Amino acid sequence: MEYTKLGYTDLKVSRLCLGGMSFGSSKWMADPETSRAIIKKAIDYGINFIDTANIYSSGESEKIIGEAITGYRTQLVLSTKGGGKVNDFTQGFSRAILFNEIKNSLKNLRTDYIDIYFLHTIFDNVDFRDTAHTLSSFISSGKAGYIGLSNFMGYQLAEFSTIMEMQENIKPAILQNHYNAVYREDERDAIPFCEKHEIAYSPFSPIAAGFLSGKYKRGVENETVRTKTYPVMKERYFSDSDFDILESVEDIAKKKGVNVPQLALAYVLNKGFIPVIGATKLEYLEDDIAALDIKLGREEMEAIDRNYKPHKIVKGTAGY
Repeated sequence: MEYTKLGYTDLKVSRLCLGGMSFGSSKWMADPETSRAIIKKAIDYGINFIDTANIYSSGESEKIIGEAITGYRTQLVLSTKGGGKVNDFTQGFSRAILFNEIKNSLKNLRTDYIDIYFLHTIFDNVDFRDTAHTLSSFISSGKAGYIGLSNFMGYQLAEFSTIMEMQENIKPAILQNHYNAVYREDERDAIPFCEKHEIAYSPFSPIAAGFLSGKYKRGVENETVRTKTYPVMKERYFSDSDFDILESVEDIAKKKGVNVPQLALAYVLNKGFIPVIGATKLEYLEDDIAALDIKLGREEMEAIDRNYKPHKIVKGTAGY
């Protein structure tokens, strides 16, 4: 396993982050028993960075991870999220809601601290100052080590980060946003901001929710369980330029003798980021580990990049 320093922090994390969104009971997810096996195998492989959220499977993902990491906790960098929609009465960024959410997450994860506590999303009508103060209190009380942000637009990242630093004398340690070979809008401002301020960048959906798996084809309906249960996928992908990029990825994968998802993940790894991977089967995890060994040259990266066209921003909503 390869490791890297997480932004400006002293945390040493694996180049792959195991995401918990696929752990639960929905049709497309890994069931609890399989999920625990995947988590333990990931730890055996050297993955020490595990991420989840309080809203994934209504807390089931946190509970599965909490049980699976018993005996390993001190070896791991563990992150979860708050601020997403728990139900119609529990959503948002007020102090009371976030205090209750982190309390429940700590209980579900069977731990007394979370290494990185993320805001799952943000809205412009939120009082950034009040939310920053609440997050700061999690650090000062020992509930969280660092703060992360997810689903933040570039201007929101800049504003929130500035308020945190000026008001609370802390700053975000990591940004977890949507990024892959067919969706690269963060290259405009969020990624440059992260690089300038030593904030780690961790893309979720490096395989584009399966679009870059090779199973989707141009000119056909492409209806799957994943597209039905994750409708935002059809809004984000499936344009002609997306299929142009997919075909470039397929061509390079064939030449290198690797599968298409591995090549798509290797593309993100070769950018120097820390991708969040989601596995529903042990063999998928093994494929992801193998992607660390795939090195792409400048011409191969350019072959993937050249067909990219700007996308409409489809912001992650964390259940809102």
